[in-house]
Order: sequence, then structure tokens, then C-alpha cells
Amino acid sequence: MQWLRRHYGAGPLHLVGVLACFAVAAYAVTRVLGQSGWKGIFLWFVACLIGHDLIGWPIYSAADRALVRMQRRRERRRPLVPWINHVRVPTVISGVLLAMFFPLIFRLSNTYYEGSTGFSENVYLANWLVVTGILFAASALIYLLRLGLARKRALG
Repeated sequence: MQWLRRHYGAGPLHLVGVLACFAVAAYAVTRVLGQSGWKGIFLWFVACLIGHDLIGWPIYSAADRALVRMQRRRERRRPLVPWINHVRVPTVISGVLLAMFFPLIFRLSNTYYEGSTGFSENVYLANWLVVTGILFAASALIYLLRLGLARKRALG
């Protein structure tokens, strides 16, 4: 057991979990390669890697660093309730929804979408904006509740 921890860096349960993940990934690759459109899936995967790692990551890392700096400048002492996660969480959820549905939100899907599904693309932008607004409003409400409870506790 010590040999495994020394050379692998973790316990046997972790190794079993990693091997299970590799097995699922290998199975998924065999299923994708068995389909006729695997080249399109591969190109989409490469585009997503480039879009996320080379474009998205630097942008949202810089934005997060700017938010952290702003929080530190505004609040010299430790705040009762840090607000930064109340901005991060709705932003990430909204961003994931945008990434998942951007062809529909920006009306970029093919002309067969409405005929195939019976739904129009016209509502996706409004729906995404409403969901984003609700996420930020709920996060602000939770922040205000937490702030009120923290102030109440601080006063005694």
C-alpha cells in the first residue's frame, strides 16, 4: 500500500476511480468512432478546446482577477459576507447556458430546426436573458439575506 501511495500519489480507491473514468471515456470514443459523423464531432471537440482554452479561459480569468482586486480595494477589512461568489455563480451558470444554446440564442441553427422540433428560435434569446436576470436577482437576494444575518450576529 505504501508503495502505491509513494509512486502513484494516492490510494487504491482513487486509482480504481481514474481507471473507471478512462474505461467510460474509451467506450465513448468507440461509440463515436462507430458513427458516420465522427469527423464532425472531432472538429467540434477541437473547436471547443480552442474556444475554451485559448479564448475563454484568459478572458474569464482576467475578469475574475479584476473582480477580486475590486473587492479587495473596496473592503480594506474582511467583509461580513464576501460578495464575489454571488457574482461568480450566476455568471458561470449563465455562461454555460449561453455556451450550450448559442446557436439557438443567436439564431444560427439550420433552417430545419423549426420543422424538426416544432419550436421557433425566436424565444431563446429572451428566455436566456430572463433566466440570467432571475439567477442574478436570486443571488442578490441570497447575498442580502446572508448580509442581514451576519450583521445581526455581529451586533449580538
